[in-house]
Amino acid sequence: MRKTDFLSVFLLVVALTGYQSALPAKASEPTLEQTAELYYRAWLNYDRASAARLNKKLRPESEGRDYIDMTMFNDPIAWQLKRMARLSVRTDPSGRELKRLMARLIVESSRRVRCTAVGSEPADGRFNATVKLDCLVPDAVAELTQVKRSEEADMINPTPRLLRSVIDAYARAPLTRRIATEMDLTAGPAKERWMPSQYRTGVDLVTGALIGQIKESGLGR
Repeated sequence: MRKTDFLSVFLLVVALTGYQSALPAKASEPTLEQTAELYYRAWLNYDRASAARLNKKLRPESEGRDYIDMTMFNDPIAWQLKRMARLSVRTDPSGRELKRLMARLIVESSRRVRCTAVGSEPADGRFNATVKLDCLVPDAVAELTQVKRSEEADMINPTPRLLRSVIDAYARAPLTRRIATEMDLTAGPAKERWMPSQYRTGVDLVTGALIGQIKESGLGR
């Protein structure tokens, strides 16, 4: 079996990651900005409470179904592994360990991200809007560069030891890299609540800022 390019796998898995006054004003309903922040905390920080609140508010718009699958919060690493299930595994004995470490890297680096909504504006009609968010992600380039100097492997065909070092590098890195992103929202069928758009969440820009540092440091060759 051909060896898996684990950097490509990492890129693939992470990527597969109206205006307010137009709707009736209800104090109990999240604002545009609050809805966006709940979504980001659920998907990037794996925050169960944020997902539960978003689900509760959006059930009337989704025929009583959960908007976010709550099983992902029972064990985020296992949930990521399921997403990776169809991807090939290296034939050597370390293959499964590598996949679990890759899933751990995705979860633990993402959990450190902090995003804040900084404003919103109407987009394409009174029932569509865009929220602007300011996110801080770990700036791990210096740490990752040091890892590259001390390891012979790279993220194309990593060793378990390398992946653990990369995980530690993101954990130590200062939360100083700033990323500006945007999320589209649309009014639900009842036109009473804001729902995340399926077409542009902006989360990919944030995860991309994390992934890109691997190549920036030279670990991705």
